[in-house]
Order: sequence, then structure tokens, then C-alpha cells
Amino acid sequence: MSADASAFSLPARIVGHPHDRSWIDWPQQPGAPLRTGTRPPPDPLSVSNARSLGGLPLAELAAVPGAQLQQLHLDAGETGALLRALRRNADAASARLAEATRHHLGFAGSIGSLRRPRDVAAALHRMLTRSRFLKGSRSCYPLTTATAQIVPFVEQRRPVTVMVSGFPFKQHDNGLKAAGPYPDLAELGALLRLRELARAFVELYSPGLRIVVLADGGYSRPRAWSEVFGYRDRVEMFAQLAGVSGTLEFADQNRYVAGLLGENGWSERESIRRRLRELVATLAGPPDSLVAAGEAGRRITGGLPPELLADVPGFRDIVSSLLYSVPVPAPQGTNPMRWACMLLARPDVLDGADVPDELVRSRRAVLGSAWRSAVDHLAASAADNAVGVAARYPHHVRLATVASRRGASGFSYLGGSALLPWHGTGCLDGRGRLCADFLVSLLDRGFLPVYSLELSGLGATGGQPLLMVPFARTVFADGHRKVDPELLATARLRSR
Repeated sequence: MSADASAFSLPARIVGHPHDRSWIDWPQQPGAPLRTGTRPPPDPLSVSNARSLGGLPLAELAAVPGAQLQQLHLDAGETGALLRALRRNADAASARLAEATRHHLGFAGSIGSLRRPRDVAAALHRMLTRSRFLKGSRSCYPLTTATAQIVPFVEQRRPVTVMVSGFPFKQHDNGLKAAGPYPDLAELGALLRLRELARAFVELYSPGLRIVVLADGGYSRPRAWSEVFGYRDRVEMFAQLAGVSGTLEFADQNRYVAGLLGENGWSERESIRRRLRELVATLAGPPDSLVAAGEAGRRITGGLPPELLADVPGFRDIVSSLLYSVPVPAPQGTNPMRWACMLLARPDVLDGADVPDELVRSRRAVLGSAWRSAVDHLAASAADNAVGVAARYPHHVRLATVASRRGASGFSYLGGSALLPWHGTGCLDGRGRLCADFLVSLLDRGFLPVYSLELSGLGATGGQPLLMVPFARTVFADGHRKVDPELLATARLRSR
């Protein structure tokens, strides 16, 4: 299959056309950002840049009456134009980065590979710490650290092994982040970002990079394997379209770690994880409020050896994060998105005369789900520490995608976009930049869902858009509304 083709021949099992419009019953008229109360209208051409659903005015987003959204569709030619533009602009960015790095290192005008190992290390360090890729502080990954990690590969003229976690599953459970379980344009952009890095570096060091992507879906907390594998199948298809199939190695983290530990070591890790889960659950106590989660965290810290909790977030922090990821049960007859907004606007309010009983029950269910998932996550992380998983990894350069940490280079898959691609919905902003944002925020801003017959996901309840675009970047032609061809032709990744 040609990734540059304007028409695609895809396996029948992943080709489909969305018909179900139920998920988009939302307070929005095309192109008109919402106004409610004293809240200023959102910019209809930009994304929110919110890092968490908690950073959005969810209470106000739930308060406006609903209206159905118009859907847009890309034909095969338009889908091909979008993919070609993204690849073309990513490759141009790679060429600029390679040349700028040569110039910075004093090799402007030279061609071919750098020869001295320290120069190669300096080149990769320079690339990783540019705003195009960097997440967090540069101080976590000084040149001395990079040199120690990279030089051994270069001295043997081997590809530099880079490891990065990613592509676990689409976080769609509460309906506010994404519309379905499949990857969309955000994941495709993440793959193109890795392509940018690999193509830029190979210009300066011909053995290039060996990028290992640890797919961690189901590793730290249970997830239906059917969903995880369905997501991964489509990611692999996207990898072909992005032209990175020969550049990236996808590894299931469960199998990868099991391979590092060996059969007996993995059995020991699993046995420890199960025992730790029982102990952590006992120390945490029954699910309760966030205040109680803080108290539970102190009991857990006091009840476990400190070495087991090294580099593991606190229990309350884990619960607070998972609150915005777990499913939100909605009463029959209610709009699920509105209900989720209302519930998560104040997820910890469990009493009060003005709080309906049904809302309290749903909030307790969400807190309980987040609480139990936090126990799973913490137990898995502590079990890894118990058997020394980190020390078993082969020599590599580590990219940290969640939070900067010493010894790893903070890495952003989508440039300045604050969200991980699988935590949101892929979109093009008014300038044609590929971003990820929360579905609920994009709808609030008047973005419209865009489907591709070739690439859109089909979930259990119907269609999932490939991307969303601002209403202002659409045109009406031949009797129907479509995405502005200029927007598709100029689509690109963010530079910062």
C-alpha cells in the first residue's frame, strides 16, 4: 500500500462509514462558540491548551441546550491530500532541523555522517532539546548524560536505541476526551513526529535511530484486550501511512518486561504484584473522597518500604488523575456528555441539599472506579521496583512523555500541544496545525467532526471522526459543506 496514494485499498475489517450521530447531541450550532454566563467566548480557531479536563469550565459546558452537529466527510482524494501535506511538511521540518544542528555544531556546509562520537551525541541532544520535541525542563537531560548514553552506540557504529512509552489505548471512557476507542489524527501526528526525529538524525549519523515504542495498554491497570488490540491494529496501519513501519519497533510492555525478567522473574513479579495489590487495597481502605485519598496515601507510604515507592506518584495524585479517565455512569434518558460535565465539574462533592441523589451515586461510582484503578497502578509500579525492572532494560536513551525526570529527555509527541495524543481528539486548528484537545472543548469552540471513509474508526455505537476542524475553515460547495482544501494542503505538525 502506498502511503502517498490519493486513494487507499484497506482491509475490509477496518473500512467503514459512520452513520450513528448519537454521540454528537451537544450544545452547539456550527461555527458558533458557546456563550454562557460571564464566560468569554472561546476562540473558534484555536484549541484550549488545557492539560486536564479539570482545567475546563465543565459546569458551564453542561448548562446549554443541545443541538446536533453537522458532519463533514473526506473523500479518498482529500484524505490523500491531507496525508501528503503532513508527510511533506514533516520531512521539510526534518531537513531544516538537520541543517540547523550541523550549523550549531560548527559543521555548516558539510555532508554525510559526523565521525566523532561526542559530536553525534551532541547532535542528538541538540535535537531532543529543541522546542519541537521537548517537554518539561532541559535541565533533566544535560549534555553529559546524553553523551554517556549515546557514545557507546556510536563507538560501535550501531543505531542509537531510543525507548518511549506510548499508544496504550484511546481514553474515551467518559465521552469528554474522545468519541471512540480508535486512534485518530492525533496518533498519526505522533507517528509523524517520530519520523521527523529519525529522518533528521540519520542525516548526521547514517546508522540512525532504533526507536522502540513500549505500548503500555493494560500494563499498569486492566484493560479489555480486545480494545487494546483493536487500537494497536489501527496504529500499525497509521504507521504504514506515516512511513515509519521500518523505523519504529512496537513492543507490548507486558511481553517486553516478561522477556527482560525471564519466565521465573515474570512469575515472581506477578506474584508480588498480586500480594501488593491486596496490601495496598487494605491500606487504602474503601473508596471515598479525595481528602480520604490523601489520608490513604499516607497510610500506604507508611506501610510499604520506601524503595518500592521510588518514582511512584502519590495515591491521591493517581486518584485525582484517573477521576477524569474512568467511565461515568449516566442515568437512563440523560445526555451522557452533559451528565459527565456536570459530574466532573465538582467530582468530590458528595453531599449537600442541592446535590441530587443520582448525581451523588454517579460520583461515588466514579470515585470508586478511580480508587480501584489507582490501587492497580500503584501495585504494578511497586512490583516493578521490587524486582528491579528498570535496571533490566538494555542500554538506551529514554524519552519521558508524562513528566520530565532526571536521566530522560522530556518528549512531546505533538509539540506545544499539552495533551498526549491518546488523551484527546485530533484536530487541525485554524492555522492548519495538528493538535490534540478534549472533544468537549472542541465542540464548545464550534469545531466540526470530519470523517474519512478510509480511516475513521467504527466503534460499538457508531462512527468516530478522524479529526475535527474549525467551522471557519470549511466551505460550502456542490450542495454540501466540506473542509477547506487549503487547510488540508497546509496541514502540519506544531513546531512548539
